[in-house]
Amino acid sequence: MATVPDPRNPEFKVTPMQQVNPMQQVNPMQKVHLMQPPIPTQPVILMPLNPPEKDYLFLSIIAFFFFIPLAIPALLFSLKTREANFLGDQRKAKISSRLVLGFSISSILLGTLLVICTIVIRVLKQEK
Repeated sequence: MATVPDPRNPEFKVTPMQQVNPMQQVNPMQKVHLMQPPIPTQPVILMPLNPPEKDYLFLSIIAFFFFIPLAIPALLFSLKTREANFLGDQRKAKISSRLVLGFSISSILLGTLLVICTIVIRVLKQEK
Protein backbone atom coordinates (compact mmCIF):
# COMPACT_ATOMS: atom_id res chain seq x y z
CA MET A 1 0.00 0.00 0.00
CA ALA A 2 1.32 3.42 -0.95
CA THR A 3 1.88 5.84 1.82
CA VAL A 4 1.00 9.48 1.45
CA PRO A 5 4.11 11.65 1.91
CA ASP A 6 4.11 14.12 4.72
CA PRO A 7 3.81 17.71 3.40
CA ARG A 8 5.88 18.98 6.33
CA ASN A 9 8.84 16.96 5.14
CA PRO A 10 11.29 19.42 3.42
CA GLU A 11 12.38 16.77 0.94
CA PHE A 12 8.85 16.48 -0.44
CA LYS A 13 8.16 20.12 -1.29
CA VAL A 14 8.25 21.01 -4.94
CA THR A 15 10.64 23.79 -5.86
CA PRO A 16 9.76 26.16 -8.71
CA MET A 17 12.16 24.56 -11.18
CA GLN A 18 11.34 20.97 -10.27
CA GLN A 19 9.31 18.88 -12.69
CA VAL A 20 6.14 17.35 -11.30
CA ASN A 21 5.18 13.90 -12.39
CA PRO A 22 1.44 13.88 -13.17
CA MET A 23 1.14 10.40 -11.68
CA GLN A 24 2.66 11.56 -8.39
CA GLN A 25 0.13 12.01 -5.63
CA VAL A 26 0.21 15.44 -4.09
CA ASN A 27 -1.35 16.41 -0.84
CA PRO A 28 -4.23 18.83 -1.54
CA MET A 29 -3.15 20.97 1.39
CA GLN A 30 0.31 21.50 -0.06
CA LYS A 31 0.98 24.53 -2.27
CA VAL A 32 2.61 23.55 -5.51
CA HIS A 33 4.30 26.25 -7.57
CA LEU A 34 4.70 25.35 -11.20
CA MET A 35 6.68 27.54 -13.53
CA GLN A 36 5.70 27.58 -17.15
CA PRO A 37 8.49 27.60 -19.68
CA PRO A 38 9.11 30.99 -21.25
CA ILE A 39 7.09 31.70 -24.37
CA PRO A 40 9.40 32.10 -27.34
CA THR A 41 8.90 35.45 -29.04
CA GLN A 42 10.58 37.07 -31.96
CA PRO A 43 11.72 40.67 -31.75
CA VAL A 44 9.83 43.10 -33.92
CA ILE A 45 11.94 45.68 -35.69
CA LEU A 46 10.13 48.77 -36.87
CA MET A 47 11.86 50.62 -39.66
CA PRO A 48 10.64 53.88 -41.11
CA LEU A 49 9.53 53.54 -44.71
CA ASN A 50 11.39 55.59 -47.25
CA PRO A 51 9.24 57.84 -49.38
CA PRO A 52 8.53 56.41 -52.82
CA GLU A 53 10.68 57.58 -55.70
CA LYS A 54 9.19 60.07 -58.15
CA ASP A 55 7.99 58.43 -61.35
CA TYR A 56 7.96 61.63 -63.50
CA LEU A 57 4.97 60.32 -65.45
CA PHE A 58 3.73 63.81 -66.33
CA LEU A 59 7.18 64.84 -67.54
CA SER A 60 7.50 61.73 -69.71
CA ILE A 61 4.09 62.45 -71.28
CA ILE A 62 5.14 66.05 -72.01
CA ALA A 63 8.33 64.69 -73.60
CA PHE A 64 6.17 63.04 -76.29
CA PHE A 65 5.45 66.49 -77.75
CA PHE A 66 9.16 67.14 -78.30
CA PHE A 67 10.96 63.97 -79.44
CA ILE A 68 9.06 60.69 -79.47
CA PRO A 69 12.01 58.24 -79.81
CA LEU A 70 13.38 59.33 -76.43
CA ALA A 71 9.95 59.78 -74.85
CA ILE A 72 8.99 56.12 -75.30
CA PRO A 73 11.72 54.74 -72.99
CA ALA A 74 10.96 57.58 -70.56
CA LEU A 75 7.35 56.44 -70.34
CA LEU A 76 8.34 52.77 -69.98
CA PHE A 77 10.80 53.52 -67.17
CA SER A 78 8.18 55.70 -65.52
CA LEU A 79 5.82 52.74 -65.39
CA LYS A 80 8.65 50.53 -64.07
CA THR A 81 9.27 53.09 -61.33
CA ARG A 82 5.62 52.96 -60.31
CA GLU A 83 5.70 49.17 -60.22
CA ALA A 84 8.92 49.08 -58.18
CA ASN A 85 7.45 51.59 -55.70
CA PHE A 86 4.34 49.43 -55.37
CA LEU A 87 6.44 46.30 -54.75
CA GLY A 88 8.72 48.12 -52.30
CA ASP A 89 11.88 47.64 -54.38
CA GLN A 90 13.58 50.90 -53.46
CA ARG A 91 16.78 50.25 -55.42
CA LYS A 92 15.03 49.43 -58.70
CA ALA A 93 12.67 52.39 -58.26
CA LYS A 94 15.58 54.78 -57.75
CA ILE A 95 17.41 53.54 -60.86
CA SER A 96 14.27 53.68 -63.01
CA SER A 97 13.41 57.14 -61.71
CA ARG A 98 16.80 58.51 -62.71
CA LEU A 99 16.47 56.96 -66.17
CA VAL A 100 13.02 58.53 -66.61
CA LEU A 101 14.37 61.94 -65.72
CA GLY A 102 17.33 61.55 -68.08
CA PHE A 103 15.26 60.36 -71.04
CA SER A 104 12.59 63.01 -70.47
CA ILE A 105 15.04 65.90 -70.24
CA SER A 106 16.97 64.57 -73.24
CA SER A 107 13.77 64.31 -75.25
CA ILE A 108 12.72 67.86 -74.39
CA LEU A 109 16.17 69.33 -75.08
CA LEU A 110 16.69 67.42 -78.33
CA GLY A 111 13.18 68.24 -79.56
CA THR A 112 13.66 71.93 -78.74
CA LEU A 113 17.05 71.93 -80.47
CA LEU A 114 15.56 70.32 -83.60
CA VAL A 115 12.75 72.88 -83.73
CA ILE A 116 15.21 75.78 -83.34
CA CYS A 117 17.53 74.35 -86.01
CA THR A 118 14.61 73.83 -88.39
CA ILE A 119 13.44 77.42 -87.90
CA VAL A 120 16.94 78.83 -88.41
CA ILE A 121 17.48 76.78 -91.59
CA ARG A 122 14.13 77.89 -93.06
CA VAL A 123 14.81 81.54 -92.26
CA LEU A 124 18.25 81.31 -93.86
CA LYS A 125 16.80 79.64 -96.98
CA GLN A 126 14.17 82.36 -97.37
CA GLU A 127 16.80 85.13 -97.26
CA LYS A 128 18.63 83.73 -100.28
